[in-house]
Amino acid sequence: MRNKSLAIFGAIVFYAAVAWAGTETALWNFSNSNGDGSTPWSNFLISDSKGNFYGATGQGGTNSSGMVFELSPNGRGGYSETILYDFKASGSGDGSAPYGSLVFDGSGNLFGTTSGGGANSAGTVYKLSPKSGGGWTEKVIYSFGASGDGSFAAAGLTMGKNGALYGTTSFGGAIGAGTVFRLTKSKKGWTEKVLHSFGGSGDGSYPYAGVMLDALGNLYGTTSIGGAVGYGSVYRLKLTKNTWTETLLYSFTDQNGDGSGMYYVNLISDAAGNLYGATAFGGTNNNGTVWELVYSQTKKTYSRKILYSFGAAGSGDGNYPYGGVVMGKAGTLYGTTEVGGSNPNGGTVYELKKSGKTWTETILHNFTAGSDGQDPSANLLRDSAGHLYGMAQFGGTSNDGMVYEVTP
Repeated sequence: MRNKSLAIFGAIVFYAAVAWAGTETALWNFSNSNGDGSTPWSNFLISDSKGNFYGATGQGGTNSSGMVFELSPNGRGGYSETILYDFKASGSGDGSAPYGSLVFDGSGNLFGTTSGGGANSAGTVYKLSPKSGGGWTEKVIYSFGASGDGSFAAAGLTMGKNGALYGTTSFGGAIGAGTVFRLTKSKKGWTEKVLHSFGGSGDGSYPYAGVMLDALGNLYGTTSIGGAVGYGSVYRLKLTKNTWTETLLYSFTDQNGDGSGMYYVNLISDAAGNLYGATAFGGTNNNGTVWELVYSQTKKTYSRKILYSFGAAGSGDGNYPYGGVVMGKAGTLYGTTEVGGSNPNGGTVYELKKSGKTWTETILHNFTAGSDGQDPSANLLRDSAGHLYGMAQFGGTSNDGMVYEVTP
């Protein structure tokens, strides 16, 4: 475990362009040359009641296998980083390249996934437990890659009843196109069960996002491609008499303004049961969309509504939203685009606000591909005050990525 203090903090970046309606603050700049992490690709942050942030980087650390970190307020208006765990070198049996977000259990343990490493070099699920005297202990509780099992866990985990863990693998399974899995704990340890293998006829394929769990125990998620015509799908898994049954709620078509391709899109829902997400491609300009699946209480079915199509390349709008959206007051939606904005290679943080039947986009921050970050590729974290937090894959003072805050 190593602790580092942020040398220079608090330089809020102000911009005069009218399209930039928010202010960005750099909370942490990763610096791989100092043994810090780098390239927080699809990860997004979680927080605790004390205002600490937790996340992982897919690369960097002592062994270039990634690491898990905590950012804590330092009492001087900035943050200090503590590296909770450095993943070990390739071939050690430890996981590597942790791309998914983290989840806490009721005892303060952290759980996450790695896309590589493990006993079969196909990824792991790991547990980090705090020590009474300080520091953390890691344990690989499951290694993917056994016969018929999934591989490459690119997403984080969802915790259900009795501490069960649910997640996805992007590859592997009975057909090779990914799985939804569950891990349950007993006195003998952790047991994995594949709940669904993707890739059958008309099914979705290659899920890069995790699953959402509803109050009835149903699981919801997205696939990057596949579905009825091959451009991605939204699915539900329902448990009935010990059998999990998949229903495709919608298949994207990439036609007539519809979206296509979903990657690190963690679904959200509202009180009416409507689902929200984004596609990286498709839409009017083929640069991505934000969509809603509207739930009919009478028909028990969903209908797709495109809320926003991102603008043409070079228009100043963001392009390619690889992550999903978070919801604020009055149903306002917030998300990121990997590229686009005032710098075509920078990316954006955007806001979508509804007025009547129309949704209006405001770009809250245009990344410059410099010290303020580049390629924000995942979901945002929103606090109770409305501040937005995320990670950029590149940029920052060392071009190894950064953690940022945007205040609308």
